[in-house]
Amino acid sequence: MSLQTSRTTRLQTPSLPLRQGWCLLAILIALFACVDTTRAEVPITMQAIADEGAFLPYAPPPAEPASVCLIDTGVNLNADTESAVIYRTAIDGGTGNDVSPTMHGTVLAMMAIAPLNGWGMVGTAPTATRIVSVRILEQGQDTFPFSSYATGISTCLELRKQYNIKVINLSLGNPDTPSNQDYAMVEAAIQEALNYGVAVVSAAGNDDGGAVEYPAAYPGVLSVGATNTQTGAFCSFSNRGAGLRTVAPGCHLDGANPETGLENRNYLQGTSDASDIEADALAALDAYKPELTPQTAEAYLSEADKGTLDIAQAFRDAGLAVIVAAGEADEPRPGPESNPEPSTHNPTSSGITSPQAPLQGALPPSPMTPITVFQRPRARLRLTEGGIVLNVTGRPREARTEARYYGHRHSMRGVHTLRVLNGTFSSLRVPRSVTQIKIRYTDPYDVQRDSSWTTLSVPPEQTTREAPRL
Repeated sequence: MSLQTSRTTRLQTPSLPLRQGWCLLAILIALFACVDTTRAEVPITMQAIADEGAFLPYAPPPAEPASVCLIDTGVNLNADTESAVIYRTAIDGGTGNDVSPTMHGTVLAMMAIAPLNGWGMVGTAPTATRIVSVRILEQGQDTFPFSSYATGISTCLELRKQYNIKVINLSLGNPDTPSNQDYAMVEAAIQEALNYGVAVVSAAGNDDGGAVEYPAAYPGVLSVGATNTQTGAFCSFSNRGAGLRTVAPGCHLDGANPETGLENRNYLQGTSDASDIEADALAALDAYKPELTPQTAEAYLSEADKGTLDIAQAFRDAGLAVIVAAGEADEPRPGPESNPEPSTHNPTSSGITSPQAPLQGALPPSPMTPITVFQRPRARLRLTEGGIVLNVTGRPREARTEARYYGHRHSMRGVHTLRVLNGTFSSLRVPRSVTQIKIRYTDPYDVQRDSSWTTLSVPPEQTTREAPRL
């Protein structure tokens, strides 16, 4: 199916006295009306340059593609997903369609397997991999309960033989620590996947450099942080630190609007994208060398460049240099319209443990599909005998409210995230020992929409204080 449309323009013929004067104008109008203003897909993306995977979409296909089981928000079918998303299901019994406002799962599917078809974008490994989509987000929800992770993994394992699933990707996270019961349930599901020879990859989280979130923090999971394609440094939002095993491109990415196919740089950005790219590279490696165990395949990817994704080197280390050479031979040569800002990333000089270069700001999203940024929260503190009550008003329907508590000397005492808020007003009781609270609105799928922080101090005598209204 093609989503491109043709257009025919019919011009009325002017009367003879005017014909000569209008002839040239009529021709120009006709030519302009027939021009297709849709820009074609970028043949070699910024992320493919940064992760040394530009050869992969042009390499000869393997004997049998490997599938990534994408546990996410569902996938909509478009020109970039309909041929390579081979199965869609949902744990709530509904359709496999995407239920997130930003089409999170659809964009990730495109970033993984979008083919060379002149529409949308080019994925990481469109000829070597396929997508099986398992939607665990229910209609109207904006969070993923821990129990849904285990159910999603089990669903993937039930489908593994039928669809040659080699990798499970969890481009999602939860900053909360799971209960003992939830932890054991998800840990058992992950171990079952590894026992079946299926790797599990997960996003580290988008908490501005915080600790690696669950499920990426589970043992046996390949946790992925996000790097800037221009600098090789961590994206400012990417979690990092203990437990982070590898990094992949996650900001300053070439992408496309999943509804129109129009180019849109950074339609989404985050460790979700980084995890998605890493998972698809891992599945491609498994497709060309199916005898690899998950641990061996992960080692090739994570050790090729000291933790920074280098797909070409990983393939060479795995004995697949001929695949790299064949793909590089068929890569399109750059032209004047190709990637106007080439990457400055030097894969030999960066690793996840290295000092990071100053971060560069990501390019703004395309004006064709503007992204609405949440306004800063309006909030008020009330001191009561039982402690401090935080009132927040005006929350956008699709946003969640994140509140961070600070004690003396601004040291972090704890983090509490309000996952589900009914209506546009909410109250939260916090300990009296807290001296400062920071709150913001966040989009669980797109960090570009997150609001700036509102900071509220707790004075010892004043009973109320209201944040500035925007």
